[in-house]
Amino acid sequence: MSLARSQQEFLDAILAPGEPADARLAVYHRSVRGARQGALEAAYPVARRLTGDAWFGEAAARFAETHPSRSGDLNAYGDSFAAFLSGYVHAQALPYLPDVARLEWAVHECAHAAGGDPIDYAALGGVPAEQLPSLRMALLPCVRLVQSPYPVLAIWEANQAGRDGTPDRIACPERVLVRRVDLEVAPVAVDAGAWALLESFGRGETLAEAAAHCERGGASLEVALARVATLQALGRVEAR
Repeated sequence: MSLARSQQEFLDAILAPGEPADARLAVYHRSVRGARQGALEAAYPVARRLTGDAWFGEAAARFAETHPSRSGDLNAYGDSFAAFLSGYVHAQALPYLPDVARLEWAVHECAHAAGGDPIDYAALGGVPAEQLPSLRMALLPCVRLVQSPYPVLAIWEANQAGRDGTPDRIACPERVLVRRVDLEVAPVAVDAGAWALLESFGRGETLAEAAAHCERGGASLEVALARVATLQALGRVEAR
């Protein structure tokens, strides 16, 4: 048997849904499954707390069967867990759970993403007025945006250390900006105007296009831009 064939059979055995009959391979199989479950538990602590250890463990096992790791980096494992939960029959009783998981993955990604250089407002002030409409303001690499019809940020906050799991607000949709502040991931709810700008900047639109997006939503560009400027979410500025 060739080395390549032998290696492939080893991988097939330890990544198979069922445990191999060979006791030696079974050790590796359990180790891989345990590492994957540990990675999901680390990325989704709130989802685990909401559902309980047994439920989460079973969901993690079913996820592993249908979503093999695509990277050698365990920090990248679990990016599609929220999508999995959306179709997982046993999660239907918790309709907000997939969006909570989406927020958790955004927090997880933000924690591991590059920081990037924040916007230089002094330099921005020197841009000629006629160039302002064509400016493109990029979001920092560690910024993520999550929108949900459920109060996902309230749920996330209620399940942090020292909290009893009771949200301080319910039955309201939330738009959440996830960013790092002083090396800590700090999700924050934003209003419709700020959200419109952040979405536009995330799509790479110009300031003029972002302004139009704000206006269509009934928001003031000046007010929204002032709010976004306080959120520590903007990076480089390009003038074209």
